[in-house]
Amino acid sequence: MNIPQISLNFTALLPEIVLTAFASVILLTGLLKIRNEILVWSSVIFLLILVLIVPGFEGKAFGEMFLNDFLAVYLKLIIIIGTVLSLLVFNSYLKEKLILLNESIALILFSALGMMLLVSARELISFFVSFELMSLSIYVLVGIRRYDKRSNEAAVKYFMLGGVSSAIMLFGIASLYGATNTTDFSVLIKALSNHVVLAYTGLGLFIIGLCFKIALVPFHMWAPDVYEGAPTPVTAFISTLPKVAVLGAFGRILIEIFKDYYIDWSSFLIVLSIATMVMGNLFALVQRNIKRMLAYSSIAHAGYIIIGLIVGTQTGFNAVVVYLLIYTFMNIGAFAMVIAFNEEDIESYKGLHRFHPALALAMLIFMFSLTGVPPTAGFIVKFNILLQAVRGGFTWLVVIAVLFTVVSAYYYLRIVMYMYMKEPVKSPVPIYSKDLEIAIVICATGIILFGILPVFLI
Repeated sequence: MNIPQISLNFTALLPEIVLTAFASVILLTGLLKIRNEILVWSSVIFLLILVLIVPGFEGKAFGEMFLNDFLAVYLKLIIIIGTVLSLLVFNSYLKEKLILLNESIALILFSALGMMLLVSARELISFFVSFELMSLSIYVLVGIRRYDKRSNEAAVKYFMLGGVSSAIMLFGIASLYGATNTTDFSVLIKALSNHVVLAYTGLGLFIIGLCFKIALVPFHMWAPDVYEGAPTPVTAFISTLPKVAVLGAFGRILIEIFKDYYIDWSSFLIVLSIATMVMGNLFALVQRNIKRMLAYSSIAHAGYIIIGLIVGTQTGFNAVVVYLLIYTFMNIGAFAMVIAFNEEDIESYKGLHRFHPALALAMLIFMFSLTGVPPTAGFIVKFNILLQAVRGGFTWLVVIAVLFTVVSAYYYLRIVMYMYMKEPVKSPVPIYSKDLEIAIVICATGIILFGILPVFLI
């Protein structure tokens, strides 16, 4: 029996191997009494070193199962930078809340590992394993505050609905394998015509499983409750980086692998995009809890991002990838402000600028960028996606997106109005820490810098 030989090439996987080893070491430090700051900053320094070495390990591994090309490297850099910001935000939160630190850091790192593997996966089984590594770590993170009923409830809801979505995706993978007798993306696309009905069923179920993770309507039911109930740093983490990984992998699969079936999957995504923009923005209007408002805001942004995939071109997908970078800065920055201000009720933000003008200014930058107000980077990336849609012949879809962007201005700028134009209801007691300040400054600076110098984005 001849067994085909494939090139393993572990070198291309070296950043992921090193990250696995480091995350395992952090997990084992629970046996030792090490200061929280040492654990956090050693993890931050390690990830910053990883940022420098990841671009040097492009290539393929395990034949065609793992591809580390320029686009995968770019997505991994966003994931690592977002993880660094999440760790900085997490450290400040730990001083106020009862959370096991080393387990939390290890789970964040293992989740980031799953995301990095996901964007390089070129085979269905490795894709699913990477997806589950990311997801299972996040389920535990959501319920990491064991004595908080809201956190426990959020974790159970997320786990149950996430399990259903994973099962749906697994059925899709099984159907695709049944139709093509392969799990390799490059071979799979050539064999889809052998059993068209089974192949279409598998592709549809596979897409539905991915839509759950990026909270597209009607697969968004989990997001508001989970975002509100989870510890706020975890909310910042799960509202951004899983979307970066899933949308990055999603786009590559659709545009590079299933491009011959563009009309079918783009029609499906158009319906989801419109429903997501409509539901996300309308439900955000009536929220009084800022975490729930940002949850629906995150849902709405997923609708905007999907427009770049609907275009079906490489330039449209490139616009999506750039949007994901700025979205990471915007969302992590906004949730960092929620931690800093130490309040979830929107009414409590009244008169903030009188007591803490620096915090109010940072929040203004994040709200303007989420709205898409120039000269912030949020305007540049949203304009870029809509421009690609117009060039692709989707002007009518762009009109809908612009209309609901105007709607979103109400709930974003309401926060700004409360901070600068309303009398304070009480004197705020913010949480100050160097870690949190660094995260906020990095996010705000990135938004302003890329907004003023958009040449780096377009």
